[in-house]
Amino acid sequence: MFSSSDLYKFRNQEEFTHKKIFDKRYLNRNKCLIVDEADNMCLDKARHVLYVSHEIQSLKWLEILFIYIWTAVIRKEINNSNEISEDVNDITQFMKKNIENKNIFILDYMKEFVNYKVERWVHSAFQARIMREDDHFVLDVSKTDEQNNKKQKTIIVLDKDTGVEQYSTRWSHGLAQLLELKYRRKLSVESLKAVFISNKAFFQRYQHRLYGLTGTIGSENSQSFLSDLYQVRFAYLSTSKEKCFYQISDQISFDYGDWLDLIAKESIEQAKT
Repeated sequence: MFSSSDLYKFRNQEEFTHKKIFDKRYLNRNKCLIVDEADNMCLDKARHVLYVSHEIQSLKWLEILFIYIWTAVIRKEINNSNEISEDVNDITQFMKKNIENKNIFILDYMKEFVNYKVERWVHSAFQARIMREDDHFVLDVSKTDEQNNKKQKTIIVLDKDTGVEQYSTRWSHGLAQLLELKYRRKLSVESLKAVFISNKAFFQRYQHRLYGLTGTIGSENSQSFLSDLYQVRFAYLSTSKEKCFYQISDQISFDYGDWLDLIAKESIEQAKT
């Protein structure tokens, strides 16, 4: 059962990194994909891209640069969001001059890469400064085995549409590292994207072996679009329990006491039936 991008990421890891997840008896079988909240994953997030990234140990030398960038950004006063672009440019030029003058140590073979990325990292620093806990992310102990052993709270990306904590998802362009600096977490190594695929392209690979469940795709236009996009059909499943919700005709009360009396009266009548 797949309900978020960080879960079906492991299916792609088997294909792109040659790590065997399924047992040998399943290798020659046609695998099916069952998607929970299908409208969210297949329509709302169809254009979202899944990245399979890898860490390059040489990038650990960027830690000192991230510290300098974060220090420069938090010293800036943000009075107007329109001024951020000017601040980004000023800090970028300041960092490039310090790298050129060797005030900030960067390995020679990485200087071209750093000059290309430094403006994006500065922009990510301003973004990290604005982001708040329990909105885009949560601070909690990861449920993965590696993190559980350390018992340390880490920054976990939060899917705002579904509220799902995405343990295998990390922000790119230095945003993850700058958030770690902000909340004084252990600094991780910047990762580079090796393979990427959109949700739409990933789901279309399964063709007639794609199944989904949803309770919020009722309009004919949405169903028609989903059917044309993934070549699927629809079937209605009845609920396991009878609904206890009854809708009655609207009534207006001008007094709070009369309003409560109407509620009590209608409730008693519904209970009798």
